Amino acid sequence: MGKSSFMQRSYRIAPDGASVVCDTFADRPDVDAVLDAVAWRRDAVSRTELHETDTVLALRALMVMQDMLDSLCVYEQEVPLTLTRGQACMLCEIVGAYVTERDIDGYQTPEERERIERLRGVAGPLMDCCSELAAAQDELRERPLTV
Repeated sequence: MGKSSFMQRSYRIAPDGASVVCDTFADRPDVDAVLDAVAWRRDAVSRTELHETDTVLALRALMVMQDMLDSLCVYEQEVPLTLTRGQACMLCEIVGAYVTERDIDGYQTPEERERIERLRGVAGPLMDCCSELAAAQDELRERPLTV
């Protein structure tokens, strides 16, 4: 498991000037595991009734996240990622839910065991990223930019 995934983080003001984004790197196998977890969540949401606006919006956000992660397949080792606070929180929640639901005492394929371990390894750094993005956003709000 890549211990460096999501550990090196830098923060900057987003192009909109009103929010903060996190630039980070993740190991290719860890990104693939996160992508599998996003696909798992997307599948679960798509199986529900899509009558509620919130459900449709959640499905759309998952599709965007999946597309973003899919677009990074050109990177073979260290994958550069730029995450908003919402994206980081979404990934953190999905990774935690995947591990909680899928880590059972019964038999799991070796691939599934490896995926769960990788996701367990990135959960902490993703949670740190969420907290740091929240703090950076608060700091940005407190100190408006002057031109």
